[in-house]
Amino acid sequence: MDFVVPRNRQLSDLLANASSEDLEVLADIITDGGRGRVALDSEVKSKIVGRRAMGTLQSIPEVLIAEIQAFGGNSIANAFRSGGVSYRELIVDVARELGGKPSNAHDIFDVEQIILDRAVSKFSPHAGILKGAALLAQTAQIVRNLLLSAGSIRGFTAKGSVAGVSSFLTKRVFPLTNPALLATIAGLAIYQVAAPASRITVPAVIQIARIRKMRFDKDLSAYEEALRACL
Repeated sequence: MDFVVPRNRQLSDLLANASSEDLEVLADIITDGGRGRVALDSEVKSKIVGRRAMGTLQSIPEVLIAEIQAFGGNSIANAFRSGGVSYRELIVDVARELGGKPSNAHDIFDVEQIILDRAVSKFSPHAGILKGAALLAQTAQIVRNLLLSAGSIRGFTAKGSVAGVSSFLTKRVFPLTNPALLATIAGLAIYQVAAPASRITVPAVIQIARIRKMRFDKDLSAYEEALRACL
C-alpha cells in the first residue's frame, strides 16, 4: 500500500502541505506561544511568529524542523549529545520517553503510531484504546493540554509534589469538571518531572505524528475513492 499511498513522506513535504491550524500549534510549541525561549534565536522566533500571523507557516517547513531537531539534541535520551538530531532519532527518543518500545524494524510511520498510542495511554489513561478520528481528536486535546500546562507546571516543579501539581491543575489550569481534560491530569503530573527539552519535543512530535496520520488517511481515502470510480 505504501507504493500508492506514501506513509513516510519527507518531513518538509508533510509540513509544507499541512493546514495552517495544525502548523500554528507546532509554532506555538517551538516559540512558547510567541514568547520565545532561551535556546531559540530571536531572528528565528521572529520569522516563525511573523509567518504564523500571515498564515504562511507552510513556507518555512525547514525552519520548524530544524528547531524541533535542535531541541531534540538537548536532553531526552543522551545528555552528551549536542546540536540537532535526525528526525528518526528524535521520534525513537520520544517513543521511549512515553514508554514505547520502537525497534529497527519499525519505519517512521510505525514509530509515530506508537507515540500516538502511548501519548493516550500516558496522558489520558481512562480513554482506552482509540483508533481513527477518535485517536486524532484525543491526541489533539493532549497537545493542547501540554501547551496550556507547560508554563504552570514549570513554575511548580521545584515543589517536587506530583499531588500538589495535580491539585493546582484541577483548580486553576483545568477549571470545571471536563472529563477529557481531567483524564490527562495524572499523566501531566508525571510529565512535570521530565527534562525541559522533552516539554518541547514530546508535544511537537505528537503533533507531527497527527499531521502525518491525517495526511495518510486523506490520501488513502482518495485512493480508495479512485478505485471505486474505476469499477
